[in-house]
Amino acid sequence: MTTFENDISYYVVKALVIVIGTLGMMASSMKIKYSLNKILVIFAVYLLWVSIFVFSALKFFGLVVMLRLCIPMISAPAVFIFYFMSTYSPWQAIFSYTMQISVSLILAMSQTIVVTVLHGGRLTDLIIRTVSYSLCIFAEFKFLRKKFALLNYLPDKSWRTLTFVPIGFTILFFLIGTYPVHFTKSIAAIIYIYAITAVMLLVYVIIFHSLISQYNLLLSEYTNSILTSQSESFQKQLEAINSTEEQIKIIRHNMRYNVIVVSDMLAAGNNSGALEYLCSIGAKLEDAKKTFYCSNSTANAILSYYIDRAESKGIKTEVQFAMPENLSVDIIDFTAAVANALENAVNACAKVVPEEQRSLRIRTMESKQYIVEIANNYTGEVSFDEEGLPVSKESGHGIGTRSISAFAQKNNAVLDYDVTDKWFKLRIVLPNGGK
Repeated sequence: MTTFENDISYYVVKALVIVIGTLGMMASSMKIKYSLNKILVIFAVYLLWVSIFVFSALKFFGLVVMLRLCIPMISAPAVFIFYFMSTYSPWQAIFSYTMQISVSLILAMSQTIVVTVLHGGRLTDLIIRTVSYSLCIFAEFKFLRKKFALLNYLPDKSWRTLTFVPIGFTILFFLIGTYPVHFTKSIAAIIYIYAITAVMLLVYVIIFHSLISQYNLLLSEYTNSILTSQSESFQKQLEAINSTEEQIKIIRHNMRYNVIVVSDMLAAGNNSGALEYLCSIGAKLEDAKKTFYCSNSTANAILSYYIDRAESKGIKTEVQFAMPENLSVDIIDFTAAVANALENAVNACAKVVPEEQRSLRIRTMESKQYIVEIANNYTGEVSFDEEGLPVSKESGHGIGTRSISAFAQKNNAVLDYDVTDKWFKLRIVLPNGGK
């Protein structure tokens, strides 16, 4: 087997290619929160450390000992670095990085075997490793990154349990690959490695399929809960409307009598009594008045429900909401998206201290496009993922945002998020009034 262990200088280059490839795989499925300059400085220091370690270990201890020390001296520091750089929850981050290390180990071992079969030299070895890692990074970025970002809903303690899977595979590969001898000197070790690889890939597929299925189930349940709250709030709204109409009917029925009473009082010179009587009628009319935000009864029910919730939390509300008659999107889908947006807005706004600064604005605009804008003030920091969607820092959250995104994709709508002066704004833009 071609390992190039006798050429220490090249082996350092080879090790750097493997390490950089592994770092690229790690970064391909995550979002880094540090600035580019800070990232470059951290990686430069880390790669310098890798070079010094590989050179020293090979020179004084040999290849096998150097490989046995790779987990504590190279892999662990990489996980530590990305742990603090990632926007993922702590254990989700560790799961992702240790999984990538286990996959990278198989890739590096396979590269060594291919180079040996081809009787390749240093250039062949360098090309094969560079190309294979580049293809792997591209594939993970294109097919895995978005799906892995969906899994933020999973509680951190669940990731803690799952992390033992890639950690176990990584340790197992190192043991088989270096004990009692280097895997290149044992056909049995190579067979064991690829047998375990098949099991590992199957396990990872099962884990991700299960997690994605669970995410879709949660998304469906969340949407159903929104629809249920819509139905309940709509029913309450109808009951309030019926109650209001009944009160108005009674007031109208008694109007003739009220006019007679007031006229008699005025004729008798009892002006104060007439004024007091009129005030009592006005109070009854005020009690019968119901606020209507929108002519569409379904949308009005949702607005009433969330505005009542907001005001109960001390949030000042401002509403200017209208729906075009030619809005062709499904009204249930539309109001579910609005409900999700209002749910997020109310929850974020309720955390603002002092209470006097809590404010929620709901506006619509219509010209060539129909725009719904929901704006609220907030506290803390807001970050966005690669799709431009806000990222929740709390495990188990973010389903509502994904639901809004699904509505936008289904209806060719544009989502515009804006964070300015502690105001978080969401605009849902439907082309041509939703046609």
